[in-house]
Amino acid sequence: MSNYRFVLAILCLAPAFAAAQTPVEIKLIEPFEEERGWCLDLRGGQPNAQPIGGLHGHTCYTYQRGVPSRDQGFNKELIETRNEWRMIEFNELCMTLYEPKPGSFVSVETCDGRETQAINMDAEGHIIPEMQPDLCLTIGTIVLPGGGGQPLHIMRDLSFETCDSDIDERQRWTLRAEYDGPEETTMARTYKNNPNAAPPGGGGGGGQRRPQ
Repeated sequence: MSNYRFVLAILCLAPAFAAAQTPVEIKLIEPFEEERGWCLDLRGGQPNAQPIGGLHGHTCYTYQRGVPSRDQGFNKELIETRNEWRMIEFNELCMTLYEPKPGSFVSVETCDGRETQAINMDAEGHIIPEMQPDLCLTIGTIVLPGGGGQPLHIMRDLSFETCDSDIDERQRWTLRAEYDGPEETTMARTYKNNPNAAPPGGGGGGGQRRPQ
C-alpha cells in the first residue's frame, strides 16, 4: 500500500512540475543608451509579432506591465534544465542557430530537439550554441527607431558572432522575470521621438510606422 501511495503522489505532482513556466526576458547586461534594457524580441509590433522574422534586439517591454511581453517571454525552466530557448506564448518555437558560422541569423523555429537549438548560457552570461562553441549571441551596433513608446522604443540587429573580449559588452546577457527600474545608461540616446511619425495636425499619417 505504501508503494502505491508513493507512486500516486509522484503522478499527482508530475503535472505541476511539467507546467512550470516562468516567463523571462533575455536581457543584455549592458544598457548602452536604453535605460529600460535591450531584450530579445520577435520582429513586428506586440500584437503582430511574426516568428518568421526571427529575433532582433529591442527595448525591453517589462517597464510597461512589470513582466515579460508575449513576444519577449521565454521559458526559464527549459533554459536552465535543457538548454532549450522556448518561447512562452509561441510555445512550439525555439531560438535556433540558423547557420553554424559567424554572422548567423537568429531564427525561431519549431522546437524539435535539433542540434542547432541546444544553446548554453555560461556563468558570465554568454549565450553559446553547443555545436559551435566559438560563437556568442551578439547585439549589433546600429540603432534604429521603433514606432511606439515614450521615449521611443529602439532596435538593433542580432546575430551569432565569434566570441570576442573586445565586444564582450555586446555578448553578455541575463534572464529577467520582472522590471526592477531604469538602469544607468552609458551612451546618449539616439532617438527620443519617432522620425517617421506625421507632424502634429498634419493629418494623413501616411508616414507613420507600425508601433514596435
